[in-house]
Amino acid sequence: MWHCPKCGREFKNINQDHYCGEIVNIDDYIADQPSEVQPLLHAVRETIRSAVPEATERISWQMPTFWQGENIVHFAAFKNHIGFFPGGEAVSEFSDRLAGYKTSKGAIQFPLSKPIDHALITDIARWRIMCAESGKSAYAKPTARKRHEMPDYIEMALQQNDLWERYRARPLYQQNDYIGWIARAKRGETRQKRLDQMLDELRSGDAYMGMVYNTKTP
Repeated sequence: MWHCPKCGREFKNINQDHYCGEIVNIDDYIADQPSEVQPLLHAVRETIRSAVPEATERISWQMPTFWQGENIVHFAAFKNHIGFFPGGEAVSEFSDRLAGYKTSKGAIQFPLSKPIDHALITDIARWRIMCAESGKSAYAKPTARKRHEMPDYIEMALQQNDLWERYRARPLYQQNDYIGWIARAKRGETRQKRLDQMLDELRSGDAYMGMVYNTKTP
């Protein structure tokens, strides 16, 4: 076991990455990090703040945290990466877009050697707010996603608007999410509004469920 000489905490690995200063707020946390990393942390903080403006900042688990009814996301600086912690369900939900990153148990690593994908952080943070508001825990064990059958009225709308190819070009999780989201609407007016949003997003090719999405349209 290795004991940190600064804070006295015990770790299995020698020179284990951790934060051992007296944490009061996010400003203090960032100020205590290496100067070359501070701008990256400030940028991540501002991205999250813009994505979830009603969330409050706090320190939780010795990390900068955004809270809104529950912990929404954490982030922290490490030797070679910025750690982003949205929970296991988020990592599962965004697995297609996280293919190029190292992930584990609800954590995502953004290497310091590469530009940080702020659009991805924004979308994950907004998705986490949606989960929090619906009462779905971000830290639940990921489960197999239920596949929704496409109702006739959605199929007809795709055909009438010549958007089948763009729909099929979307990742399977997006296709499934659209169907479930539209079909769950209890009122016909709400269902039509959601259907129109899906069609508009398929036409534009740059959005998914109100979030930024980058794709090549056919």
